[in-house]
Amino acid sequence: MRRRLVSLAALLSVIAPAAPVWALSPDSGPAPVAVAPPPIVPASLTLASSAVASAPVLPQAAPLQGAPVADLVARVNIPWSRFQLDNGLTVVVHEDRKAPVVAVSIWYNVGSKDEPAGSTGFAHLFEHLMFGGSENSPTSHIQAMSAAGATGLNGTTWFDRTNYFQTVPTPALEQTLFLESDRMGFLLGQVGQEVLDLQRGVVQNEKRQSDNQPYGLSGYARSDALFPAGHPYRHSTIGSMADLDAASLETVRNWFRDNYGPNNAVLVLSGDIDEATARTLTERYFGSIAPGPVNVPAAADIPTLPAPVEEVLHDRVAQTRISRAWVVPGMLDPDAVPLSVGASILGGLSSSRLNNALVRGDQTVSSANAGTQAFHRLGFFSYSANGKPGGAAAGGATRMDAVLADLMANGPTQDEIDRVVTQYAARTIQGLEQVNGKASALAEGQLYAGDPDFYRTQLAAYAAVTPAQVRDAMQRWLSRPVYSQIVEPGEREAYVEAAAVPSGAAPVAATEIQRVARAPMPTIGDVSNIDFPDVQRATLSNGVEIVYAQSTTVPVTRVAVEFDAGYAADEANTLGVHSMMLTLMNEGTTTRNSNALAEAQERLGASVNVGASMDRTAASLTAVTTNLDPSLVLLSDMVRNPAFAPAEVERLRAQRLAGLANE
Repeated sequence: MRRRLVSLAALLSVIAPAAPVWALSPDSGPAPVAVAPPPIVPASLTLASSAVASAPVLPQAAPLQGAPVADLVARVNIPWSRFQLDNGLTVVVHEDRKAPVVAVSIWYNVGSKDEPAGSTGFAHLFEHLMFGGSENSPTSHIQAMSAAGATGLNGTTWFDRTNYFQTVPTPALEQTLFLESDRMGFLLGQVGQEVLDLQRGVVQNEKRQSDNQPYGLSGYARSDALFPAGHPYRHSTIGSMADLDAASLETVRNWFRDNYGPNNAVLVLSGDIDEATARTLTERYFGSIAPGPVNVPAAADIPTLPAPVEEVLHDRVAQTRISRAWVVPGMLDPDAVPLSVGASILGGLSSSRLNNALVRGDQTVSSANAGTQAFHRLGFFSYSANGKPGGAAAGGATRMDAVLADLMANGPTQDEIDRVVTQYAARTIQGLEQVNGKASALAEGQLYAGDPDFYRTQLAAYAAVTPAQVRDAMQRWLSRPVYSQIVEPGEREAYVEAAAVPSGAAPVAATEIQRVARAPMPTIGDVSNIDFPDVQRATLSNGVEIVYAQSTTVPVTRVAVEFDAGYAADEANTLGVHSMMLTLMNEGTTTRNSNALAEAQERLGASVNVGASMDRTAASLTAVTTNLDPSLVLLSDMVRNPAFAPAEVERLRAQRLAGLANE
């Protein structure tokens, strides 16, 4: 390991003679890697000093090349085992002994698309109700799990699923499984009228907060236009105020009985546990819960508009937003990956075609993006642009449509595809660094595809996609009639609020809940000390201190270069200069313009970010370790040689002012 540190020090010696602190944690050989947090150490040089500004200019930079994507994909694997209890609960186990913690992730096969008419928002409502305590643990689930030392504790609801997750110390695992099983099989005795009214109000307030964001009503209009009445994906996950108002206690309880049985759930345990232990514990805590009705996910066709639709909305915003959208196939369809790649090339990459043509190029818009959302049964393909404050939108709309038309007609280049796929693989690898990331990947695959290895199937599909596949998929699905939306500054359209006295809030007769006695909740055992990775230190000849920590999780290296200055260094009459400087450091060096910087990061699967707090500034790099050497070259260039090109200063000044106007 010492030799590895010396070789890294040689690479880092290209940094300008300064005295920042480098904190890094690469892997050695084939072993995967995690990172230790960088210490806050005073440095003798700040980013704003003249030494950085006068650093020697590097020769004209050649394109940086990373390892083939196939090499990255080959390194991704999560060993797992799977079994099913007699009541239908599917359990997936991944053993990872690097730390004495276990991620507990439970995914229910029910989401907003499964809600019948008049019950929209029930899945999300129950996400909240299941955090309010259960029959044998009346305190809130958040309080109970926080006391157990849980991290990453949350729950989410979407069209296709409801999930709950937390990572706990191994001695708290039995108590966690008791609590999860109690809210699966022993919840309703705790859900009375008072609890329902409380959580109904919380959900409705969440809806108000979301709806009152800029452009907050545009999603409802899009769904209403793209889907016919009664389509499972037409209504939003948060539901309607009217349906939430009208929800009676017994109706809500019946929704739970019909959908949250063990046979409609996937439980993943990832971390300091093996299959034998998992079998014993899951049978102990979940085995007695009776199965419920089997939820067959709602069938959902992919609708096509009979003709193009254009809609104009108004909102209290500073910029006109133009967007286009289609309904496309879902995540299990062969066209899902080519469409996702095409959307990234169009407007998802930092070097995307929309960014290059409209934002950095003729600057007709202040921002542009494109993307896909892939759900179980179908997905969305959309792209949009924000015009400049006070500017006309027509020119930007014409330009962005022309960029899409060219991509559809001629397809992408292989280099564009390689950059998208490398970034996707790198993000996937980074997402598997912690046990909860692995648990989510396994659960999603099991729930939607019946295969915990589905994430590998997707990786392989990305690695194999061709320009012709992307072109053909886009022509097949985006040549259909499009939904176009323009949101202009003005007073927004009427908004439907919650009723002053919800019709379902009045007490009504409800079935008496027969509580079932359980064994006492297990206590939490002693938590042992954590064995952190050893920290090594070295100092370069120019005074740069290196702090190095190694572990074996995923093939990822994280580097942080820390400087002892932050936003507080701004002069009183030039507030925001430090922040503006950091943004400009991402927009070009003396050897690479902003597009070349973006392309280099994409080719390497690297992410370079420069940020600050009040008192410190950090330039950070996250890279797949196979591409560490060229990624460090890129980080060095950004730290040593920022260009601060006048044209970029003016472009970003305009963007910053537009952002302030939106705030």
